[in-house]
This record gives sequence, C-alpha cells and structure tokens, in this order.
Amino acid sequence: MGWRYKAGLFLIAAVVIIWVTSAEVTQDIFTDYKQPFAVTYLGASLMVVYLPIAFLKDWLCKFLKQRNLKGDKHAESMSETSAGFSSPLKYIGAQNVLEIESALARKDSEADLSSNEETSPLVSKRKDDRKRELTAREIAICGCYIAPLWFVTEYLSNAALARTSVASTTVLSSTSGLFTLFIGVLLGQDSLNVSKVVAVFISMAGVAMTTLGKTWAADDSKFNTSSNGKRSLVGDLFGLLSAMSYGLFTVLLKKFAGEEGEGADVQKLFGYIGLFTLVALWWLGHYVLYGQHH
Repeated sequence: MGWRYKAGLFLIAAVVIIWVTSAEVTQDIFTDYKQPFAVTYLGASLMVVYLPIAFLKDWLCKFLKQRNLKGDKHAESMSETSAGFSSPLKYIGAQNVLEIESALARKDSEADLSSNEETSPLVSKRKDDRKRELTAREIAICGCYIAPLWFVTEYLSNAALARTSVASTTVLSSTSGLFTLFIGVLLGQDSLNVSKVVAVFISMAGVAMTTLGKTWAADDSKFNTSSNGKRSLVGDLFGLLSAMSYGLFTVLLKKFAGEEGEGADVQKLFGYIGLFTLVALWWLGHYVLYGQHH
C-alpha cells in the first residue's frame, strides 16, 4: 500500500469519527434547544468563511507565480546579454540551428499526430474533451443553484437527530450511496457496473443488519417518554429524506466540479453556498432565533 492509499484510509476514519461526534453533540443541543432550523442556518452560513480563505490563497499563489516568472525572465536576459557580449556570431549561428531543429521537430510532431489520428482517434478526443475549470462567476452561479439543496439536506438531518437516535440517523444516512448511484444513472452522470452494484448491496446489507440488531436501543431511551416507547417514525423519515437529498446533491456537485473536483474550486463553491444561505434566509433565521422569545 502506498502512502496515498494509507492517507485516504486515515481521512475516511477521521470523517467517520467527526461525523458521529458531531451528531452526538447536535443531539445534546436539541435536548435543551429544539430548533433544527436555527442550528442548520447557523452551520450552513458559517461556510462563508471559506470565501476569504480561498481568495487569499489564489492571491498568494498568483503573487508567487509572478515573482518566479520575473526571476526567470531576469535570469534569461542576463544569460542572453552575456552570450551576446562573448561571441555574437556564435549566438546567431546557434539561433539558426535552433530554428532548423524546431522546424524539423514540428514536422515530426505533425506526422506523429496524423498517424495517431488514423490509428487511435479516441485518445485525441479524450484530450480535447477535458473539463475546463470554472471561473469565479460560474462557481457562484453553481453555488446559488445547489445552496437550497444543501440547506434542505442539513435541515432534514438535524430534524432527524431532534426526533430519533444518533444510531438510527447514522444508519439511514448511510443509504445515501444507493440514492447517489441511482440518481447518477438517471441523470447520465454515472454508469452501472458489477463492482458498484455489489458495493451498494454490501452497504445496504450492513444497514439491514444494524437495523435488525437494534443498535439504537442503547441511546434511544431518552426518546421513550415522548414517543411512548417507540422510535419516532417522523425522525426516521427525515433521515431517509436527508439521504435522498444528499445523493442528489452529490451527483450535482460531481456534475459542476468534475470527478475529483478538478473543474471548480470546491472551497469557493461551499463558501458561496454559505453566502447565499446567509443572505437569503437571514430574515427567517432572525425570526426563529429572536422572534419566538418576544
């Protein structure tokens, strides 16, 4: 196993630990403050802090790149000047040789390209069809489109935590892989194969075994007084709807940002999601946070 594979496994384990810990903390908040909308609005709006960080990162990278280019140009000018002072005839002769070599190389490359087009046209098409990176304006438009979907996903997840146990919500949220696969196939963003179907069925088998094993029984006792000894069906329904909306969000994110996020700056995308959530729902968030106390 390479270091990238080990790092990926470590990040997966870290995400799982953070996910479950955040769910436990969120449910503890809902024991005293039963306002899933307010918690969702606050959490989604805080993603706006990604924007200044992303733009600062872009400015720093651009500054360092320009500085390196200036240094390279200065070094080239110095070398050309020294070569010109030493032997101008030699410099002119070398320049003519370079021009001849570049012309021959250009002819060879054109011949290779023509032969490659005849033998393997799929390779050239695949290079031409590479996904271009979105501009800042296009990223903002994409963030505006998917911001409501992200907010609905987070709200349904928090509403599920407010009404049922962490284990039940986590189990239902893990079914998002099934919805991601089906929605991706319907929208033409993914394709079915044996490995994907087997992976989804293994995931669903784990969900079924966890459900039959009643893993929620240990931490579901706090809901017994309010649900007459039964799990909240409304909370389970919210958890399932959250998994469905998250599957749709994942497919749209892949459509906008590419397979591995190469088509857009994902940090800016989530920053714009936080900005649009903050601006569009501030009046409703203000009413939920302060209006009910007056």
